[in-house]
Amino acid sequence: MRSVMKYLVFLILPVTLVVLWLAGLFHPKISAREIETAAKEVKGVEIGIVEALKRSEVSFAGTVVPSDRAEVSTRRMGFISFVGVEEGDYVRKGDLLLRIDPRDVKAQVEVARQRVVQAQKSYASALANYEAAKKTYERYKELLKEGAVTRHEFDMVEARYEAAKASVEAARSSIELARRSLELVSANLSYVEIKAPFSGYVVRRLVDVGDMARPGHPLLVMEKPPYRVEVSLPESMYAYVKPGDRIRVSVPALGKELYARVVEVEPSVDPRSRTFRLEAVLEDRNVRGGFFAKVYIGKPVKKTLLVPVGAIYRKWDFTGVWVLREDGTLTLRFVRLGRRVGDKVEVLSGLEGGERIVVKGVNKACEGCKVG
Repeated sequence: MRSVMKYLVFLILPVTLVVLWLAGLFHPKISAREIETAAKEVKGVEIGIVEALKRSEVSFAGTVVPSDRAEVSTRRMGFISFVGVEEGDYVRKGDLLLRIDPRDVKAQVEVARQRVVQAQKSYASALANYEAAKKTYERYKELLKEGAVTRHEFDMVEARYEAAKASVEAARSSIELARRSLELVSANLSYVEIKAPFSGYVVRRLVDVGDMARPGHPLLVMEKPPYRVEVSLPESMYAYVKPGDRIRVSVPALGKELYARVVEVEPSVDPRSRTFRLEAVLEDRNVRGGFFAKVYIGKPVKKTLLVPVGAIYRKWDFTGVWVLREDGTLTLRFVRLGRRVGDKVEVLSGLEGGERIVVKGVNKACEGCKVG
């Protein structure tokens, strides 16, 4: 009996007390409210609203074209002595572009000028001869009335008078012809200096100093801003565009997103291709003709939800977004995505329009965290 008591006192009782102590029997009880931990606060995230659209943009292939394009040439043949522009230069109407060697034209002008002087001298001589013949004619006319001269003598004087009169008219016509010839040759000087037909950009330079300019052969190619985008649209889009609309245009080669104002919508549809042509003036002038462009036309669609591409959280095959709940905490929600629209992506399921989501800093978000 004594050994049993010793066993209870020295072994069972201490073990029992240790177990009760570990179980917290000898510690004060703490309520559940006191041991709740505060939600973690996350900073560096940006909250946005889920956008619900009722219009969607459809892209079409177009081409950038200038308002006007000119292949500058000359009517004169000659060697080019001066070129004052480079490709890409902007010039104003009337600016000197290049010059053709004018020496042969100037020589022709001088010859024509001398012909005018010679014709004037010939006219002066003919006029003096006419005045003398006229006086003789008038005197013989009076003498004929008095019977002092014969009819034959008078006829001879009258013939010389008429010839002198005709010589004056011929000399006057020669002066006029010489002057017109001078004007024509002088006009060639204006073709020696090639000037800009309008204000615009030099997009191609086809000649250098020393090259031979030939009539009708292009020397420079100029384009006039503002630039336009031309696109052929299917007839199904006819009801969705009109002059004055502002549309979005992308020029991939330049890495630019631009806007353009519709200025012309072809009033009829081509029955063969079932398309119509649209022209829109680009608001950005820093483009050039010939570039490929994507033209985006909006059309009504069923309600579409769009979120920024940066709002999508991806991990392996999982795609989701961080949604801000009413209590200010975050939760990760799975979403099913559709097509991409610019810098946004369509959400097919998992979200509702107007919900608040994390649009920047998705990698900093965490489940149940509060947004600081």
